Amino acid sequence: MLIGFARFALLHIIGWADKIHGLTVQADGPHHVQTLHEPIAVAGQIIPWNFPLLMYSWKVGPALACDNTLVLKTTEQTQLSALYVSKLFHEVIFV
Repeated sequence: MLIGFARFALLHIIGWADKIHGLTVQADGPHHVQTLHEPIAVAGQIIPWNFPLLMYSWKVGPALACDNTLVLKTTEQTQLSALYVSKLFHEVIFV
């Protein structure tokens, strides 16, 4: 059941990845207002021991959808789930 929730969260976030883009907005006066789509920086994320796969999808999905780098810290008890999903991401991206 939790795998289904994590899958739904990732699919929802992945759906927004191509809808985030810069917009030019009309401004009053001689000003030019522009929104740029650029990565901000490195995002540090901490995942608690409860619901590790669901928390992973909530934190990794938005960071990757916005082209940010991610540093992930899991608890000692739940490291394998994050490592396995990261391995799956690597296989999908670099095949």
